[in-house]
Amino acid sequence: MKIEDCLYFETDDGCAICGIRGAEKLSFHHIDGDKTNNKYDNLIVLCYNCHNQHHQNKGLAEEQIRDRKRRLMLKTLTIHGVSALKMASRNSAGVAAPPALLYHLVGLGLMTKAEELSLYYPEQDGPYVEVDSRFVITAQGAELVRRWFA
Repeated sequence: MKIEDCLYFETDDGCAICGIRGAEKLSFHHIDGDKTNNKYDNLIVLCYNCHNQHHQNKGLAEEQIRDRKRRLMLKTLTIHGVSALKMASRNSAGVAAPPALLYHLVGLGLMTKAEELSLYYPEQDGPYVEVDSRFVITAQGAELVRRWFA
């Protein structure tokens, strides 16, 4: 999963502040100010107008943008995903969950799948379906929990 896709998903393809849509009107704001830090949790979609207003201290303050990003992350990462990240940050063995609930976190580099725990074979000698797997948090995932959800 591309980070840009997640960013546009969480803002419904619009500016996180005013909601204006259109790729030609949008940019990515680096929340910590470091333009080399292109991690998911450091980027938020803003239109050029809101982006410029923020940098001229006329728009939302940095703390307001951080609060908006935290709320958007709850949407994108899902409540199940955030709960799994929090649990895995406290338990080095990780968490067990249906893969469909956490694969988006794997795609973002926040968790890794450690092992398959149970499988289902819908047809004899056919392919299997993962029912439960064990996931562990990555360093990037632990940092995200520390910064945003501790």
